[in-house]
Amino acid sequence: MADVTGGHSSPPAAAAETLPDDVLAEILLRLPPHPSFLSSASLVSKRWLRHTRNPSFLRRFREFHRTAPVLGFFLNSSHGALFFPTDAPPGRIADQVASLRRNTGDGLWWLVGCRHGRVLLRSCDWANLLVWDPMTEGFVCFPAPIQMVQADADRDAAVFCAASAGDEDRRSGAFNVAVVFVSGDHVFGCMFSSAIGAWGDVISTPVTLPLLMIYDEPAALAGEALYWIVNGSSLLEFNCGSQSLALISRPSDMPATHRWNIRPVSLEDDLLGLAFFNDFCLHLWVREVADDGATNWVPRKSVEMDKLLSLPVATEDSRRRIVPAWICGFSGDGNVVFIGTPAGIFLVELDTLKFKKVTDGSLLIKTVHPYESFYYVPNEKGGKQESAILGNQVSEAGGK
Repeated sequence: MADVTGGHSSPPAAAAETLPDDVLAEILLRLPPHPSFLSSASLVSKRWLRHTRNPSFLRRFREFHRTAPVLGFFLNSSHGALFFPTDAPPGRIADQVASLRRNTGDGLWWLVGCRHGRVLLRSCDWANLLVWDPMTEGFVCFPAPIQMVQADADRDAAVFCAASAGDEDRRSGAFNVAVVFVSGDHVFGCMFSSAIGAWGDVISTPVTLPLLMIYDEPAALAGEALYWIVNGSSLLEFNCGSQSLALISRPSDMPATHRWNIRPVSLEDDLLGLAFFNDFCLHLWVREVADDGATNWVPRKSVEMDKLLSLPVATEDSRRRIVPAWICGFSGDGNVVFIGTPAGIFLVELDTLKFKKVTDGSLLIKTVHPYESFYYVPNEKGGKQESAILGNQVSEAGGK
């Protein structure tokens, strides 16, 4: 690294350059997982750049840190999708999402969800979907199934990448998009695979409820299945492996909860969780599956958020207290939760109970979509990922 006073390398930098490659790799391995640290390290010298772009080192880096850091969250506004970082001023990702525009309709893309480093957006009429990688700036735009676009009731979607050997971050392989929608007395599902650039068959199952409402909240991924809250009392399961749909009951002894305060949660070991607020407590339950296939909801954790965050408390009467807090969103591993309050949004790490305030109270935000990612290099040259537009009209998926 050049010294601006004399044009020579500073002693610390010169000493670092004399380190053996394996020692330098061990030092870089222990940098914090936020992408900004490896990005800054890559600017020190060509040697450091070579290390930070080495696929083997990046694989070790992900294995060492295990969980991708939460870089911020996306949300929908009257101006379309916005990004709010949690550790730094608005930067490249915020600028990129603000520049995403369509040539038709209202010109905006609307956030649907985030997972495995990818962001899923939709057009206002759901006719087109866009999967975007903020770290590489690549995107794929493709038409939605015409059956979903013409559906006469609720619909939602989720993006995910299939696990593959040697790819802990699930970033190098293909992505999938699953959609669910209601029409008449049936609920339908369909999956898009970027590996083949096409939708699979539309599947369906009848529903006995008089009105099935799919809550407009992020889905949870557990194993090969995605889960959405429906009607406040059940979960809709779309098993992408077996291509099947099912309704699952929530815990029978779970108290009545406002729709803002219940979320499906992805947990470690491919387990499904359910989080909800009751009084001043955030409760997290897990769905356990026995060897014989029987399932049972079991309490996992509870956190008294009023004590942790020093939330303001309003007393309506001597028997009831009102908690001005709600669940805004969860990270992909279920460890980070965003809690909304009139004073702003708080990020809470459930394993350590560390927290910080990430927004003020100027906006009432119901739902956020946390974005997590390691430092990522799309190829050996570090070039931008190729973007693609697959078709320009609403597609018709197959059916069973």
